[in-house]
Amino acid sequence: MELKKKREEKGQKNNSTAIIKNKPLFSLFMVKSDIIPTLQKLTRHQHLEITARGDAAIAAALSAIPKDKVVLIPEEGGWLSYLKIPKKLGLKATEVKCDDAKINLSGLQKKLNEFSCGALLYQNPGGYFAEQPMKEIYNVCRKNNCLVIMDVSGSIGTKLCDGNYADVLVGSFGEWKLVEAKAGGFVSCKSKKLFEKIKPFCKIFDDDEKLKIISNKIQELPERISFLTEKRKKIIADLEYFDIVHKQDLGFVAVVKYQTQQEKEKIINYCKDKQLPWTECPRYIRLNKPAISIEVKRLEK
Repeated sequence: MELKKKREEKGQKNNSTAIIKNKPLFSLFMVKSDIIPTLQKLTRHQHLEITARGDAAIAAALSAIPKDKVVLIPEEGGWLSYLKIPKKLGLKATEVKCDDAKINLSGLQKKLNEFSCGALLYQNPGGYFAEQPMKEIYNVCRKNNCLVIMDVSGSIGTKLCDGNYADVLVGSFGEWKLVEAKAGGFVSCKSKKLFEKIKPFCKIFDDDEKLKIISNKIQELPERISFLTEKRKKIIADLEYFDIVHKQDLGFVAVVKYQTQQEKEKIINYCKDKQLPWTECPRYIRLNKPAISIEVKRLEK
């Protein structure tokens, strides 16, 4: 009788241990099951994976490109990794002409004619301030058998994040992004066939706590977009007599050109007075011309 009781107690202990061990995996599944359907809706892509970082998503997408193909990137308004990741993967990258961070369609066609291109990697909005002609870009690339990889770190939750006009979408949830979880990213594909090529290069992101933060930040996205949009509108109104680049476009920074040192100082003094973060251009990730970029996206409520 005593022996039977001990066996039952041991069995209960083993079952409890199994439940404890399985709990994180179950929790991870539950959090991802919240995030992925929401991202599918926001991207209009059904085939999607969460990555450890935005750069990891870019690297996974480019890993599917044959090594004898060229990767096109914008000459401005991109992200720093656009210059680095292709090289690390043994791919040649060449820059496409831009008009104040917007892809120049004639310049794009010229590069497609000149090279055997595997993919165009670009950001929408360019530099976080220039709405891209994404439909036209996609059509030109499609006719030339060139994949379109669109970075939507600065447009997720808006009309500019539209998977209908990209074969692959990539995004970051890092610092100063729209979904500012300070960790994680994603890659998504229009076609299952392409996704199956990319997925083996995606390292599974299984940090339960960070995934919960990502889930919460995605839920807060509409409110954050509204807050940043209103802040940017106020800045543009305050600086209406300055040369603000693409001020009618959807964006999350305000890029203000200057012609003289006096103009430059006035813009910087405005930023200091209003306690607004700013960076100076020329800068690849914004604009390759003299300007002050007011970093609206760094603001918090």
